[in-house]
Amino acid sequence: MGTSLRRHEKIILLLAGIGLISLATYSCQKTPPPNTSNANITASASPAPAQPLPPWPSGFPQAMPSPVVSGNIPRQVVISGNPATPQDARPFFDNFSWESFIALNWPASNSRGVPNDPNNPNVFFNSPNGAPVVWGTYKDSFDLFGQQDKRPSPWDSPTSPLSPCPGAPTNQKTLIFTTKGDTPLMQTKQAFSFPLVDQHSNFVYYDIRYDEAQYNFIRGQDADQSTWLYLLKNLMPKENQQFGVQMPMTTTSTLGSIMVKAAWRISSSSDDTKRYYAITAQIYDAQKQACSPATVLLVGLHIGHKVDPFTEWVWSTFEQVDNVPPDPDASPKPTPPPGGYSFNNGTGNPPTPNGFNYKPPLTAPGTPTPTPSPVQVTRVNPIPNTPQGQSTRDVNTYYQGALKGTVWQYYQLVVTQWPANPGIGQGKPFTLMNNGGVYPQNAGAAFPANGAVNTTMETYFQTQNDAAGAGGNSCMSCHYRAGQSDFSWGLNRRAH
Repeated sequence: MGTSLRRHEKIILLLAGIGLISLATYSCQKTPPPNTSNANITASASPAPAQPLPPWPSGFPQAMPSPVVSGNIPRQVVISGNPATPQDARPFFDNFSWESFIALNWPASNSRGVPNDPNNPNVFFNSPNGAPVVWGTYKDSFDLFGQQDKRPSPWDSPTSPLSPCPGAPTNQKTLIFTTKGDTPLMQTKQAFSFPLVDQHSNFVYYDIRYDEAQYNFIRGQDADQSTWLYLLKNLMPKENQQFGVQMPMTTTSTLGSIMVKAAWRISSSSDDTKRYYAITAQIYDAQKQACSPATVLLVGLHIGHKVDPFTEWVWSTFEQVDNVPPDPDASPKPTPPPGGYSFNNGTGNPPTPNGFNYKPPLTAPGTPTPTPSPVQVTRVNPIPNTPQGQSTRDVNTYYQGALKGTVWQYYQLVVTQWPANPGIGQGKPFTLMNNGGVYPQNAGAAFPANGAVNTTMETYFQTQNDAAGAGGNSCMSCHYRAGQSDFSWGLNRRAH
């Protein structure tokens, strides 16, 4: 009991310290510092003045940072007012998640990973559906780990030596994953799990991308082959160090490592595409070993950001609002979507005791797959409704209203997870699981410790019992098992 209290007090002091640092950094400015690494920004001609966002509703902490719509990825979780507990700090982290979501989905310029006119909100509000967004221009997992004996191309290169869809337009997304785990070019299951099938009997596809800092770190320096971490022979010695691989971390002056994982479903004639971010993508067919174009709809988005001082990363996960029925205690109750739910038939049948009714069977690459039955999905872990009046649900309501008129009003933050007691190094709490570390205390005291999952990406891991083999039912509990690879399962499992 005494040990538990002392740990809790330590977390409170840490949050207070972070808050004081954040308050000092931002006391003379209303918005985060500009992303000065985006030097080649394409300017728009004579933008009309943008309307400022409304203030936070009453009930939110008075110290909440002023909300912004900006293409500059936030480089700091702005915490002030000395929140007493991690739960009290939640609105600050949820605001960081939404600011990140907006910046990553900002219209992209002609340079990879660079937003178009990031300080002009009109660029965001007036962007047509399907326009390329910043994270969509990041390098794909296949660019790093699918190149066999070829050297991955430089960050700015428009192509890679090997492509699963030769001859396809270079500006079209290629979807080869029906999972966010396993090896490139034929995944037939989710993260260490099974595929997901929507209500139209189509598989869900997954997209895994890395920003410039993370991509270049894994690709390594041309002149030093020992830094080429996509090769297992170079990665393993780094993983075997006391604290494992350590990727670049975002500071107020430099953008560090960001990894983005997206879930897409194929559009149907009954879909209202105005409610989804919709694009044309090349879909890889393992049986035909060929690609064909299809309109796909964004239904889930994970964001992992290693931002100072959160050495164990900040994890934000979003979903499209029509994925599954709302939480039972949601008030007011949303109207059912016009085209139906993506992963639920709108009834209680079939039942979903653990958030799903069945797991589609696995097939070997190249084996004909019968038309699968839809997976009935429900959310087991409610979107947080605490602290009262300033919960994740309340932050969602605010930003959905602020983004009205864009497709992004139809997305919601499911949860933000972060290390409440971060720190890697001598005398710090982080300890690799391989060295006897125990979750959550040696993983930065993850908050919330459990129940941080996305129904499109961890469909079958929504309960702790179902997720036991994957380390737990949260981003951090799962990725802690890849702590030696700096919480990156992509690097851990796909280096070759």
